[in-house]
Order: sequence, then structure tokens, then C-alpha cells
Amino acid sequence: MADVLPSSNYSDLVDAITEVLRQSEEPLTIPQLRERLRGPYRAMRITELTEVLARQVAANVLVMCPKYRSSQDRFWDRSLRQHAKAMLTGALEAGPMSRTEIRKKLPKYLRHLAESVLDEELAKGAIFRHPPTSSRNGPRYALQPADVRCYAGKELHDLLTRMHERGFARAEVCEALMQLLQENEWSDAEASVGVLT
Repeated sequence: MADVLPSSNYSDLVDAITEVLRQSEEPLTIPQLRERLRGPYRAMRITELTEVLARQVAANVLVMCPKYRSSQDRFWDRSLRQHAKAMLTGALEAGPMSRTEIRKKLPKYLRHLAESVLDEELAKGAIFRHPPTSSRNGPRYALQPADVRCYAGKELHDLLTRMHERGFARAEVCEALMQLLQENEWSDAEASVGVLT
């Protein structure tokens, strides 16, 4: 390789490779990487580029990722753990999902990491647990905290429907609920005053 590229050109090539991988949102195969290189580096033979990448992997500058979607190795400037975190975040941009739904969105080679990365992100407060949508489903996970108004609104709607089925008018139920909430506020306030005295 040294005969093909002088050392200054070699370091320029390594810089170009590193820049392409830094800008990529996922690991790249060697043909994908060569296609994104600038100028004369696009004309490099695959074998030469493979040799350069192997040296960078050996020096722990780049990471070789498992094969997926094709039989070719992929390379990136980040670890698989970072890749799993990026893909997990990308999947959750669509909204809250269960662990099962998250696993289905990730490539097979990342699924084993997804569980621990999800738990790490939960502990750091970067991902939030949401209540299940039904008694059969487990919790869901999202990039934003759960909005209690959404859940309370559904419960309120269900309560109003049940009370209507029992013969109560909507206005009558709403008024009773308001009174109950006020009484609850007063009892909480009195309890806190009792604790202070």
C-alpha cells in the first residue's frame, strides 16, 4: 500500500474515510464508502481500500460491524453500542413503542444490544417509560415523557360513558367530579397543615 500511496496521501485518505464515516448515519460497506469518497479516492481499487480499512480497524480508529442486508462487512467510526443507541432513538422518533416493537425495528445483529441500551437510556432519563395501552401489553418507551392529560382524558371519557349508561347526565357527572376534586384538594391541604402543627 505504501508503494501506491505516499504517506501524506495515505493520511489524507484516512482523513477522507474518517470524514465520510463521521457523516454517515449507519455503518457503510466498502463500495458505499468508496462511492462517497471525494476526488481521486473514488478510483481506488476495492482491495486497496480494504487494506487501508483493515489497518484502521487494527489501530482501533474504525470499527468493523457485523454483516447485515448484504454479505459485506461494514465500517463505522462508532461502536455498535453507539449505533444501537442511534437506531433506538431513530425508531422512537415515530412515537411510543413496546420493547417488542422496538426489537422488530432494529437489525438482528443489534437486537441483543437494544435491551441494555434501552435500560441505560431509561436510567439516564434520555428515554421515558409510558403506561401500557392495555392490560395485555407491557410498558411503552418514548423520547418524551408521557403526557398525563392523554391518559386522564381517555379515562375521563370512559368514566363519562359508563356514568351515562347508568343514567346520569354528562353535566351532572362533570359537576360531581369537580366537587370531588375540590374536596380532595381541601383534604390534602388540611392533612399537610395537620402535619406542620
